Amino acid sequence: MGLLFELQETLLSRFDLSKPIVRLDGDMVLYSYPFESNYVESRFFSSAPESVLTEDKGDWLLTSDSSSNRLFRYAIFVPVKRKENSNAIILLHGLNERRWGKYLLWAYELANWTEAPVILFPLANHMNRSPDAWSFPRKMSEVLKKRRDNYGFIENSSFANVALSSRVDRFPEVFISSGLQSILDIVDLTGKIRAGKHPLFKAGTGVDFFSYSIGALVTEILLMANPLDLYSSSKAFLFCGGATFDQMDARSRTILDNKAFESLRSFVRSFETVKSSNGLFDLFKPFGNSIREVFMSMISLENLRPERENKIKSLGNRIRALGLTLDKVIPGRAIFNTFCMGQCNNVAIADFNFKYSHEMPFPLNDFSVTSKVEKAFSSVFNDASHFLKR
Repeated sequence: MGLLFELQETLLSRFDLSKPIVRLDGDMVLYSYPFESNYVESRFFSSAPESVLTEDKGDWLLTSDSSSNRLFRYAIFVPVKRKENSNAIILLHGLNERRWGKYLLWAYELANWTEAPVILFPLANHMNRSPDAWSFPRKMSEVLKKRRDNYGFIENSSFANVALSSRVDRFPEVFISSGLQSILDIVDLTGKIRAGKHPLFKAGTGVDFFSYSIGALVTEILLMANPLDLYSSSKAFLFCGGATFDQMDARSRTILDNKAFESLRSFVRSFETVKSSNGLFDLFKPFGNSIREVFMSMISLENLRPERENKIKSLGNRIRALGLTLDKVIPGRAIFNTFCMGQCNNVAIADFNFKYSHEMPFPLNDFSVTSKVEKAFSSVFNDASHFLKR
């Protein structure tokens, strides 16, 4: 049993979003704050066929304008030895995640090594922004059985991904609308921090990012589109993420089943021709066309390629990405292909000498490789902390 595993277990036992302040240990304090999203996603379901909303008697599963998605709390890890004038670091997670688990250690170490506050902000319909039932194996097993009764065998189908798979399969627009809600919420939070309207930050405080998996795509859109000029000086470290959508493969028992992923991929490929009758494109209006154009450039490697490459180039040394060789969801090579136009200094591809995956890059509970995992973890977060420290 390694030191990082023990620290993670301690953090898991003390992490509590219901409390405004929790002393995690002598080096770190956890704060939590309420957040209200001003985005109303229910309008995107208003045009859905009635059969979609009532199939499997599961409207609770498909509609997502729940109180947990609109009203929720987010956590901030604040080091006791906080560096004066440091930026806030927003940590963004991956697709179809319901527990902060592994990210507690990530946030702790980032905050400890950068001496900056680290914000764990949940993406729309994920983590503590999703219905509790989505996290209950027994309830999800019932939904999984109904899905299999309807469609037969589906590869990579599991109780862990059936909620998201069911929604995305029958209403793939939710992938886009949830992403847009996440972007607008982060813009809202950033604006409050910059304006000095957040109790932990004085006016003028900037934000940086440590973003993983699909969170990296959200971050790229924010930095490249730069809504309201909030991210003109922001830096971002992307881990296991940053590739264009066409190079991603979300078929996984913990992310999406094969049928849902094919539905999503088909929808995204035809995204340019989708009618805006349900108001999907209206979310871009507050920022002109910048977010829409950047998003379109991230659909495929060749789509708006010159525009994307110019945007990435303009970010210069403010963005850095690290991919993994054996990552099957967002391969390191895919990230390299997205970023690198000829010579490239801001993307690296690592390969660990133990069994790992996109979903679990650091298997701390495999005590047979504890020292190797801890060495890899320290290497990644030392690199990220060195890059993000102000």
